[in-house]
Amino acid sequence: MQVDLGEDFRLQGMGIDTRLAGVLTLTAKGPLTEMPSLVGRVRTEGGTFRAYGQQLIIQRGFINFSGQISNPTLDIVALRPNYTSDQRVGVQVMGTALLPRVRLYSEPALPDNQTLAWLLLGRPAPNSGAEAAMLQSAALALLGGREGRGLAANFGLDELSFSGGGDGELSSASVTLGKRLSDRLYAAYEHSLAGTGGTLMIFLELSRRWTLRGQAGENSAVDLIYRLTFD
Repeated sequence: MQVDLGEDFRLQGMGIDTRLAGVLTLTAKGPLTEMPSLVGRVRTEGGTFRAYGQQLIIQRGFINFSGQISNPTLDIVALRPNYTSDQRVGVQVMGTALLPRVRLYSEPALPDNQTLAWLLLGRPAPNSGAEAAMLQSAALALLGGREGRGLAANFGLDELSFSGGGDGELSSASVTLGKRLSDRLYAAYEHSLAGTGGTLMIFLELSRRWTLRGQAGENSAVDLIYRLTFD
């Protein structure tokens, strides 16, 4: 059976917001209890991908199905908008849906710390000094290795993200590590790249709208958060 995604099939989640297009072939293998196979290629049509605290523009995106519905292979490149330089930087997502590999991408090619500087700051990294050391720390924490698995995979984390300061300087930036401990309990640790300290945060979901947040560090606090959403 041919499955045409049409013109209005949209994918949102995990930092991705894009439209998908393509035609897939769905084939039943045998009894109804068996999972059917899916073959074909889906491509992205525009859209954005949020990574390393940046809203990146998807330049190329392919999702290839070769039988298994739940684990297609990925080939996605998303770049930071840059209107003042010919240097193109962003991320490339390879691997499979169940085991994706995210790595830094640059064209022309740059070392990881320079690519990260362009990605986070929009300019080259300094060759020495405190800011260069912070970039090296950020690259180690966020990448952890050239295959893109990094610390998040090694320690079973659910979140490993970078938050840049509003002034565009790494001195006010931080790295956050998070782990969901249960369906209602989430823990996160935020550490300043300038080495000025860290903050431990615990989130307990009391109900669909109420969340209790505890924070310990330079500023300790307990908050009761009410969430209200609008369609």
